[in-house]
Amino acid sequence: MSTDRQALGARLRAAREADPYWSREQMARLLRAAADPRVLETTEEELFGLGHASAPPSRPSCFSGELPPDEEERLILAVQRAVRADLSVVESLATVLAAQRRTEDAIGSAPLLEPVGAQLNALQALVLDARGKVRLPLVNVAAQWAQFYGWLKANTGHPDEGQAWLDRALEWATEADDRNLISEVLSFKGHIAWMAGHVGPVIGLSAAAQRDRGLFPGQYAMSAAQEARGHAMAGDAAQAERKLDKADEQAAAARERAAEAPPWLYYHSPGFFELQRGLTYRYLGRRHKPYNRRAIEAITSGLARLPEEMRRSEWAGEFIYQLGRTHLQNGDRDQAAALADDLTEMAERLRSDRLARQAHALR
Repeated sequence: MSTDRQALGARLRAAREADPYWSREQMARLLRAAADPRVLETTEEELFGLGHASAPPSRPSCFSGELPPDEEERLILAVQRAVRADLSVVESLATVLAAQRRTEDAIGSAPLLEPVGAQLNALQALVLDARGKVRLPLVNVAAQWAQFYGWLKANTGHPDEGQAWLDRALEWATEADDRNLISEVLSFKGHIAWMAGHVGPVIGLSAAAQRDRGLFPGQYAMSAAQEARGHAMAGDAAQAERKLDKADEQAAAARERAAEAPPWLYYHSPGFFELQRGLTYRYLGRRHKPYNRRAIEAITSGLARLPEEMRRSEWAGEFIYQLGRTHLQNGDRDQAAALADDLTEMAERLRSDRLARQAHALR
């Protein structure tokens, strides 16, 4: 991070923590409200071609509020010129998407459904018209956007719509010939199968996501860990352990090549694969009780090692829930109830119906 960005970050942090205290979410919304009329001299709807429909006051911008103002202005103005669909616009769209991924960590999936969906609709029109040397890079970014929107839909209780957008993402990723992105989409389709409890597709799609021999190691790591979970759901401890070891091996290789990581793997942070191991052990613990203690240790350690902003995210809440489930399997209802309280607070902060339901299930 540059000295200028560090100084700006320090100023924003000091302003946020001064009286009256603002959360990161509140600060992001305040920055958005100020930036549109004062810096951009236009509205978000006009910038993205979203029409004139009014948005709820809590709707976030596509930015997290952490970008320097000059860079934010440059990106938004580039998107405003997206009708030209040149390579600089594609780069700017990719940066906007990266910011939205991190915004979701701060405020949850639900508030992003409307803006991301509207932006994706605008992107579809660009994809239909794009040709020449800009087409494949634009289709690649559109595929990433569709994958992200598919995740948002699935994570907010709309798995069928999520699968449909992942189908579109797979089509675009195939056209763009991005093998890592194809693998990521297949892996996310396996994730939705896991959410539905469909063991066969969890294993099959995760295995398919590992089939290409030229992937970034982090792609293998995530899908191997997910396949291990599927085997654990099926009660196959030996195969689950083998795939977990493969996931750890590939995760270590990915850390050696971190500069090459695709942007959508930003969440592969310290502790992430410990969480994956712990979740697999949680399923094995249903039949083999000694795995419960190993699951508790792995999930607890993984959560502690996550960066603060990820530890407060909606997806981290899933692992708090799974930790509570493990305590229930282990006969410790008091620990599960304490985690339910933590999950309730997180659900209220992120306005997550899913986390609220999970908290209730732990009581």
